[in-house]
Amino acid sequence: MNIMTIFARTLTPFATRCLCAGVLAALLSACEAPLNLEQVEAEKARELRRYDMLQAAAHAGDRVAVVSSIGAVVTSDDSGASWQRHELPGRPSLIDVTACDTGEFIALDSERRVWLRKSDGEGWVSSAVDTPENTLSIHCAPNGRIWISASFGTLYWSDVSLSNWTEFSLYEDLQFTAVRFVDDVNGFAVGEFGTVMVSSDGGDNWTLKKDLSNEFPSQDIVYCAAYEPTTHNIVVGTMPSSQVWLSQNGGDTWAKVLQLDYQYISSLIYSPDEDAFILTHTGGTYAEIWKSTNGGDTWTLKQTLNQPTDDRKRAGDLVYNSDTDWIHFSTREQSPW
Repeated sequence: MNIMTIFARTLTPFATRCLCAGVLAALLSACEAPLNLEQVEAEKARELRRYDMLQAAAHAGDRVAVVSSIGAVVTSDDSGASWQRHELPGRPSLIDVTACDTGEFIALDSERRVWLRKSDGEGWVSSAVDTPENTLSIHCAPNGRIWISASFGTLYWSDVSLSNWTEFSLYEDLQFTAVRFVDDVNGFAVGEFGTVMVSSDGGDNWTLKKDLSNEFPSQDIVYCAAYEPTTHNIVVGTMPSSQVWLSQNGGDTWAKVLQLDYQYISSLIYSPDEDAFILTHTGGTYAEIWKSTNGGDTWTLKQTLNQPTDDRKRAGDLVYNSDTDWIHFSTREQSPW
């Protein structure tokens, strides 16, 4: 009888189990591969991460800001040639961003907070919007007012200090999905149930135009819109039926001008430099850019962007710069196009 057998017989069952566990742990640690963190560190060094979901973009001259739902803002000072990443405190879920003509960027998060980056580019400072309503979009008008669209038929505006917010509300169960001003006085707001409102005095007063609720499927909302200030043409995109509608008299009457086969209309802008409306929409494995040069009456497919994976990308905001053409990015995968 060897010494190990004698030693094992003298151990209690509990001690035997402890000894076996220690031997097993030693064997496993001897077989464990060294922890390799190179890929983790490489991912952290990227300006755009694989888990980013980019929600919106805005530009002021050559400066561009793109916001992510995980609390990151990716900025460029050279029209998208290079990018820098900024992670906001608390990683707020950012849903929209706007740029002012004076150079400020202002982002909106899902918790009714706005984040201001001044024109000098220093930091991001947050302030709360005191409202129980869900805030949905943000827009900096040419006259310097910051507009937020919200639920319960409500709009808010403040100056760039973001310290006091003025409320306008229809007090109805509908969401305003977007508000836009094309100059100091002319603007519009669109939302659920075909709601279209216009203002001709900078937003002090609003006029409710004929809604589109009897013109398109009842489940649709007016998702995005653009306005041409000379002719007062308004073009809107509706979801989920993916229709484009045109009003040539400031919203009094409407005509359907484009059907996009029930895909996702993601962005619609008017470019004054090209005197054209431009929109993006996404299918399961592709994205398209469409353009109208006759006031929204007819549309031409300008570009198709093939996507490698089924419904993993969606076309995001369309940011237009007359010097560098447009910047177009995805919302479900991180690489700007």
